Amino acid sequence: MQRRWKILLAAIGLLVLIAAGFWLGGHVQPASELAAYRQFLRTKGEKLELAEVLPPPVPAESNSVVAVEEAFGLYGSSIDNLPYAMQMVAPGKALIGWAQPDARNSDFTNSWDEFAAEIEADRPAIELLHQVLERPKLDFYLDYKKNAAMLLLPHLAPLKHSAQKLEAATALDLHDGNTGAAATNILTLLALIHNNAGEGLLISHLVRIAMASIAITPTWELLQTTNVTDGQLAAVQNGWRQMDFLSDAENSFVTERAWSSSEFQRLRDLPPAASTSSSGISSGSGGGLIDWESITEGPRNTIGAVMWRYSWSYSEELRTIKSDQIVLEAVRAMRTNQSQFYKPDYDSMASRLASLGVIDAGKTFFRALKIPNLNDEFGGWGGLNTALRKALRIEAARRVVITAIALKRFQLKHGHWPETSGELVPEFLPSVPIDPYDGKSLKYHPNSDGTFLLYSVGEDGVDDGGNPTNTASGSSSLYWQSDHARDWVWPQPATPTEVQNFYEHPPR
Repeated sequence: MQRRWKILLAAIGLLVLIAAGFWLGGHVQPASELAAYRQFLRTKGEKLELAEVLPPPVPAESNSVVAVEEAFGLYGSSIDNLPYAMQMVAPGKALIGWAQPDARNSDFTNSWDEFAAEIEADRPAIELLHQVLERPKLDFYLDYKKNAAMLLLPHLAPLKHSAQKLEAATALDLHDGNTGAAATNILTLLALIHNNAGEGLLISHLVRIAMASIAITPTWELLQTTNVTDGQLAAVQNGWRQMDFLSDAENSFVTERAWSSSEFQRLRDLPPAASTSSSGISSGSGGGLIDWESITEGPRNTIGAVMWRYSWSYSEELRTIKSDQIVLEAVRAMRTNQSQFYKPDYDSMASRLASLGVIDAGKTFFRALKIPNLNDEFGGWGGLNTALRKALRIEAARRVVITAIALKRFQLKHGHWPETSGELVPEFLPSVPIDPYDGKSLKYHPNSDGTFLLYSVGEDGVDDGGNPTNTASGSSSLYWQSDHARDWVWPQPATPTEVQNFYEHPPR
């Protein structure tokens, strides 16, 4: 037994010596490189500390948070039975949910009276949500100085849930022919998004994008009514025009960078946690056997933690801050781009990220020690890139929605669709919206059957003539903004035959 412990101590000593050698060679340079790069960013006017980027406090009289949180507390059961709305039934075609004889989805069929009873249970909460239309801000008073483990965000799930509640209420309002109430619910949903834009966290930004995607559906359904007024449409159009997803992205990315840096420093300041493990000695037919992996687990984890804190955390932070800066510069280029053609800026960003050349310096060592890579705690370095992609997608959708509303307003006034989108200017649009993926006007023309074609060319930047079909082999997705749709075509109402075929042969 004494010999085994000598072997164990020798093994631990060897690990310590190896770690010490890596530390001596790897600590000074990464730390100095990080300090130099942070100083470089400061000379460019970048804000890197949380104290520099935190949003100013919102006066109580401008903040609708009390009413919104009260609404959260009044919610009954979740709205799981959302009826079909803007449901794609064929490429480029969607059924009108409120016009269906019942409130159904793939897994339920209720009468509209049954659905109305569910909505009425949430009516007090929905009325409270309407107060966001009276106060211009929605601030949940987050303590950004708390670390990731302590900064709880319990409001995000009910906030998104509120969007679904408002969507459901809108469906019932439209079925009842009450376009005024429907428009108010849509405006409330949009205000929940817009008024919360000061909350500078990446996850909050992504939730707002998800809520905006939800808001597209009731807006489309409103446009299919015959009794909507120009005033109602103008108000909803203005609600969409107030959105600024690129500004929202920049604010969130800057705050996320500062918060991430503070988290790196917090973890560096923590002492390595003492690790314990079993003796690692097991009995077998041949006597005691040494389980070296179990015996050395504690020392290996401790060595890895020390190495990360004093060396590789600097490399990882440098890797993160450099990639974040590239994404931020792309966002700013888009915001100052007068042509509103964003694809070249995005492609340039992707190329710069690919050639960044900053690697995970500790990856090999963590693998050799057979312990989790502590750098993975920060979720990789593509988060902002992915968030920007989603922001561009919803921005393209926003422009299509605004144009679709303008088309409906023109049709209400003149009794027909315009021959060109230029006829919408200046009465219904200040200018024809630009497609962010090809730098040209969104594509539009009226059809001979009384419908119209309106679309964006989508992420590939290729104009396929308004072809809404899917390019992915085996994919059955009909979503109008699908990753694999040739063009992002604003849906037209499905024919009764197409709706019936959908009901008889629903997608799997």
